[in-house]
Amino acid sequence: MKYLTLAGRLLIGGLFVYASIYKLFDPSDFAGAIRNYQLLPPALSNLASMSLPWIEITAGAFLILGIQTRPSALITTAMMAVFLAAIIYAFSTGLDIDCGCFGTSSSSSGRIETYHIVRDSALLLVSLSVLIFDQGYFSLTRLLQPAGNRSADQPS
Repeated sequence: MKYLTLAGRLLIGGLFVYASIYKLFDPSDFAGAIRNYQLLPPALSNLASMSLPWIEITAGAFLILGIQTRPSALITTAMMAVFLAAIIYAFSTGLDIDCGCFGTSSSSSGRIETYHIVRDSALLLVSLSVLIFDQGYFSLTRLLQPAGNRSADQPS
């Protein structure tokens, strides 16, 4: 199980770091992607476009490194649930928009489809499994603990 949770941590962490990169460098395009969902007023979409990428990159990096894995997995799980809800909303209302997940609108993959719902559902489950099952193996936190404090069944 420890190898599966490590794989889940690396997958979700890497995905969140990767997804945050373009958003950090082009927050105005990301704000437009958020506005396309028609769920937030413009002022909140601007705030979200400036804060979400930093939360994503921090939670992702912490998962990769194994620092505060449970709180980081809680954040990624909550964010995946919100992203999934927004995608389901856009799909069900027929919005012809790009999901805004991994690139700029100029590199848009087109309209949100069933694939996006299935993908985000699977990623939500992976993030949730890391939250529930990760015991801190292969983590920087465990590595930095004194040898006497490391226990095979003690979460870090």
